[in-house]
Amino acid sequence: MSEGDAPAAQPPKKDDGGSSKPWIDLVKVTALPLVTLVLGFYFNASLNERQQKDTNLRLFTEVQGRREEADSNLRKDMFNSILQTFMTRDPSLRITSEEVIRQQTLSLELLAANFHESLDIAPLFRDVERRIALEERSTNVELRSRLESVALQVIERQLTTMSDVGSVERGDAMTSKLKEPESAAYLMFGARTVPNPAINPGEGTSRLCLTMKADDGSTYFRQFTLDITGLDERQREVMVRLVISKPIAKEQCQQAELDLVANGEVDTNFSVGLFDFPMIDNTRLSNNQRAAVSLMTLTPDVLSMKVAYFPASRASLKDKPYYDDLNRLLVGGRPQTVQQPLEK
Repeated sequence: MSEGDAPAAQPPKKDDGGSSKPWIDLVKVTALPLVTLVLGFYFNASLNERQQKDTNLRLFTEVQGRREEADSNLRKDMFNSILQTFMTRDPSLRITSEEVIRQQTLSLELLAANFHESLDIAPLFRDVERRIALEERSTNVELRSRLESVALQVIERQLTTMSDVGSVERGDAMTSKLKEPESAAYLMFGARTVPNPAINPGEGTSRLCLTMKADDGSTYFRQFTLDITGLDERQREVMVRLVISKPIAKEQCQQAELDLVANGEVDTNFSVGLFDFPMIDNTRLSNNQRAAVSLMTLTPDVLSMKVAYFPASRASLKDKPYYDDLNRLLVGGRPQTVQQPLEK
């Protein structure tokens, strides 16, 4: 090779890293649309699923609304029709007073079966009972027994609803002792009685420890006493005194010597008849709670009563909460506290 000849051009060296760049660029170009497609698919699927759920919910709400409206209209028509048997009477119809009583008793059965949670039907029961008492017939016993049986079925149904989240305790006493001068009848309760070795059953006031489940899962404890203070045989009513403690700890609730004055919340006297229904006739307690006393049996020898402790949600539909109860439920106010935490 002569000195004037230029050296031959050498081919450039291959860069190892450069060979992968086209593949990386290809992956980037391909992956971006793919990721966008996948995300778009899942987003659309999620959106469609949410829209389908909203559509189903609206459809369900609409169906339920129409169903409740139809049920309300039916109940309204039924109520108006049944109530006419008490409020009006066609003078052209020649029916006896006993037939009127039987017709009204049947109407009460229908009212009790359909409206006992929203309507105070006790006045109607008392009016029919008064009509029975005015009739000097041999069928009076049968009519009164039928009327009281209807009322007892309503009371038992309501107490069963309350016992799901509350407590219901039965007590028995000797009616004959109330007729004796300077004698008192004391109720004998069952398993929820607070043990007290100083008092024999039926010879003194028994204390009850009743519990209730709140919506938040907490268990409330209160101590109860129920004394019989009198008997009205003509009205078939029992006068009682009900004492209820404030919410207390479980250990306090089992104390037979608990000071119900210092720890008390309710001390009231009232009468209880066979037509007083616990969902309607009850005592308001703190923390949106209720207590009720029901007369179950009243014979010349024995009387039976039940004490119920339950949340206001199990009360009658006409039992409207106070503003402080609404404030506690909606705003989250703190419930009344006790010396020890409530059980969970």
